[in-house]
Amino acid sequence: MDSSTISPANAMVRRDGKDGKGAPGPVLVCGSIAIDLIGRYKGSFAEYQARYPVSNLNISLQLASFHTGFGGCGMNIVYGLHCLGVEAVPLSSAGLDFDDQYRSHLEAQGICTSYINIDPDYPKCASAMLISDQEGNQITAFHAGASVSTHRADPADIAGIETFSVAVLAPEDATIMLRQGRSLQELRVPIVLDPGQGLAEFSRQELLELISLSDYLLVNEHEWEITQRIAGISAAVLTTKFKQVIVTHGERGSSVYLTQGDIIDTAAVPCPAPVDPTGCGDAFRAGYVAGLIRSLAPQTCARLGATLASINLASPDTQTYQVNGANFSALYEATYGEPVPPAIMRQLA
Repeated sequence: MDSSTISPANAMVRRDGKDGKGAPGPVLVCGSIAIDLIGRYKGSFAEYQARYPVSNLNISLQLASFHTGFGGCGMNIVYGLHCLGVEAVPLSSAGLDFDDQYRSHLEAQGICTSYINIDPDYPKCASAMLISDQEGNQITAFHAGASVSTHRADPADIAGIETFSVAVLAPEDATIMLRQGRSLQELRVPIVLDPGQGLAEFSRQELLELISLSDYLLVNEHEWEITQRIAGISAAVLTTKFKQVIVTHGERGSSVYLTQGDIIDTAAVPCPAPVDPTGCGDAFRAGYVAGLIRSLAPQTCARLGATLASINLASPDTQTYQVNGANFSALYEATYGEPVPPAIMRQLA
């Protein structure tokens, strides 16, 4: 399929929330806010296991670096969209420590914080501890903190919600995702479902309802297998439930499954100097959605996602990388042999 072809599967994404014309409307991102504790192990986890075989999971690693950063799947997606010139509005719940530095970090970027509710019952935002090895493998531990709080706005509370192009349901507790999904369906805002690392905790009934509420599914290959297992539905049938199913394969790129049965494979963008893989999946999602709301073809959306993921991979943090026309177009054109779509380049100028 020609990457410049506009797919009918994109037709339902609203451009300005009213008549389908003009610039795309904002993107609502419902998802977690977290403080990331990021460590880097110089060696390989596989080599460590081979050298020191253990029958139980009990290891001690000497880290080459360790630092704290701003994270959370929802906010990482918001940041990536913002870097691509998309107005992204986060809806989330935070702990009291959000006001220490996180709020000022977002506001310095020009990102809206009006719908991030602080729950006084939670002293801490969610926290993620991530340790990566030199091969890009990662060990992650997550503490939910305030991300499980129901003290948050409803999508109906968002000013101008009728103009929003799409909403991303990023990983959160299933109960929260369902509540938001039901509200978004009533508001007729298309939904991109990104169940993420919490997917294994969903019941079959919860997952099936989320599937019925959503228009697009975006998962990595492991999450794709879990989705099929929990839902009790084959891949062939699941792909008919969405306008598009996007499955990422890390350094092997991504696959987009369309309702009519077509599969579009896209290569990853090589990173000249990889630093840390944390947040690469979120960056891919941001790039994909940035193309989706502009009615770009699925392969073009995947290429945008892969390019932003590569830029994220070269950064030690998930919300500090910088995007401009020069660095984005250089990676995109070197990998795919064609220019970045004008609609994207205009936002990067």
